Amino acid sequence: MLKRLFATRKRPYVPGIKRPETVRVDLSGSILTLQMPPHSYYGGFPGEDPPPQVNIYEQGRYVDDSGLPDWQRERKSSFHFLRRKWAFYGPPWRPRPYGTISFSITVWRCDILPEDMSCFNPNHFEQMALRSLWYAGPARPDFGEYLAPINWRLRHESGATWLYFERHRDYSHEAETPPEFMRTYRSSHLRIPLDNRYYLNLVFSYLGYAPVKYCLANMNKLRDAVLDSVQMEFSATAKERLAEAKRKWPDAHASEHRDPEPWIYPVWRRGYSDEGEDSIVVLKPGSPPPKLTA
Repeated sequence: MLKRLFATRKRPYVPGIKRPETVRVDLSGSILTLQMPPHSYYGGFPGEDPPPQVNIYEQGRYVDDSGLPDWQRERKSSFHFLRRKWAFYGPPWRPRPYGTISFSITVWRCDILPEDMSCFNPNHFEQMALRSLWYAGPARPDFGEYLAPINWRLRHESGATWLYFERHRDYSHEAETPPEFMRTYRSSHLRIPLDNRYYLNLVFSYLGYAPVKYCLANMNKLRDAVLDSVQMEFSATAKERLAEAKRKWPDAHASEHRDPEPWIYPVWRRGYSDEGEDSIVVLKPGSPPPKLTA
C-alpha cells in the first residue's frame, strides 16, 4: 500500500503491474501467449478471462454487421474472448482513478475477402487494415473524427507479418479546444493473421488524464510491456496456409511506413427514427472506402 500512498499523476499506482499473469489460449491449434497485469477496475466492470481453447471456425460465435446501413457495413464478423481494464490510481483518499486502459482480444472473420486474397499475404493484410480503419472512421462520424494509422510499424513473427498502428482523436475541426485530458483518447492495435480469412486483433483503448505527457508515458509503458510479451505458435494448418501464401505471392510485402490517411469525413445529421430515417443521415458524402485489390 505504500506505492498507493505515494501515487501521483507522474507515478500512478496500477495494481499488480509488477506481477503480470501469463495467458495462454489455444486458437484452433495456434497457441497465443502473453503476459498482462490482472484486471483492476474500481467501477465493478468484471474482467473476462479467456477459455483455454477457442474454436475460431465455430461460425455461431460470430456477430456480423448486417444490422447497419449498407454504406456502414464492412462485411466482417467478430467475437471477443478476453476483456480487461486497468486503472491508474492516485493516493487512497482519491477513490476514482486518474484514467483507465480498456483491453480486448477479438477474432475477426473477413467475410468480404475474395478467394484470391489472404491475411497471410502482407499486402492484402495491409489493405484490410486500411479498410477497417475507414469503417471505424468516416463510416462512423457520430463517434468523432480520428487520425489513422499513426505510428504504423510491422512485426515479423513466426514467419508472418503482424501489423501495429494507432488511432488518435482529431480535434482540428472542433469549434472549441477540448480539455487537455481528451488528447489522450486513442487506441492501439496489434493484428496477427490466423488463417486466410481470419485474424486476431489486440486493442488498447485509453481514457487518460492530464498532464498528457505523464499519462501517455505510463499508459504506453503498460501497453508496450503487454505487446512485447505476445507470442504466437501457429498450428500445422496455419503453417501450411502461410507457406502456400509465400509460394503464391513470393514478393508480397506490407508498407514499412504509413502516414495517416487523408480521408474526408461526411457532412451528416442525426436521423429522425419516428420518420423512418437511419440514425445517421449523410448530407454530403466524404471519402469512399478503400477497395481490396488482389
